[in-house]
Amino acid sequence: MFLIALRRITALTLLTGLCVRFSAYCQPQEPKVTRYNGKVSQQFVMNRETPIIDHASGKRISYETYENMLKRSPGQYWTQPLFDKYGKPSSFEVIKKSQLNIRENGAVMQNPDLMPEVGEPIPPFVMRGLDGKEYDSERLKGKYVLLGFWVRYEKPLYTLASTKIISDFVDENRKKGVEIVSLGTTLNTEEECLEAIPKRNCGFIPVPESYGFNHRYKISETPYFILVDRKGIIKAMAPHTEFSKISDLVLR
Repeated sequence: MFLIALRRITALTLLTGLCVRFSAYCQPQEPKVTRYNGKVSQQFVMNRETPIIDHASGKRISYETYENMLKRSPGQYWTQPLFDKYGKPSSFEVIKKSQLNIRENGAVMQNPDLMPEVGEPIPPFVMRGLDGKEYDSERLKGKYVLLGFWVRYEKPLYTLASTKIISDFVDENRKKGVEIVSLGTTLNTEEECLEAIPKRNCGFIPVPESYGFNHRYKISETPYFILVDRKGIIKAMAPHTEFSKISDLVLR
């Protein structure tokens, strides 16, 4: 019974209301959104070929080593997906639960201390916009980049007021000759984006089905914004309610 149960191992991670599930011994597939009611549920799967990283050593381990760790210390480890520069869960990390912040309800919260910090290079990204273009952080050097992190382009958070402050910031700097590439991640599909985005300048280029980047950058609330300078260094970070930390900056 123990082996049977082991073969049905699942993990649940809560991040900004996001539940992430994965199952072992399944074939790889694209993440699937299973529900949305203020929270988001996505399922990711792994198999014996999936790269697994030991958090303690930072090294890749075999699936057999991973299995033995769980057998030796049942219930002591947590396995979570790691997201690559494309916002995809390309590998998994196994970590002792004692190293995580465990809430009373058993949910694991991502540590906000692991978010990128001002003054650091932005971890690389490659995003495909609703305009069909690919936005590679390396190729964007020489321009300012404003990254906006959303759940969905729907009310109550996605409103005229919430996007106007972005478009005003981008437009005002454009008039000064400062180019800002503004991108917005979301769970929405391309079709949903076309429906949700009003026929006006919303201040950013939507990036459909890109919520994996919220994981990659450990975004703990949405909407949230990161401004990257011409050298690829994070210049400022702020939630929507404190966007003035970004909009008050004088860019050159």
